[in-house]
Amino acid sequence: MIGRSRVPLVKPEKSEREGYVPNIVYSCGAMKFGDRIVLPYAISDTFSTMATVNIAALVDLLIQGGAVDGA
Repeated sequence: MIGRSRVPLVKPEKSEREGYVPNIVYSCGAMKFGDRIVLPYAISDTFSTMATVNIAALVDLLIQGGAVDGA
């Protein structure tokens, strides 16, 4: 492990916290695409979507333990 964030990379909005499994976000894996990580994830068993984050920014986040802009 190179580090840990004090904040979640993805989280549900208040309106997205209901469903069969409420108040949960789970990833379905991750893919490297150029200088970014593409992160498919699902929210409360209601829908799925994707997030992207710059790899250098993510590594900085993990090392510093803070928050990343644009994640």
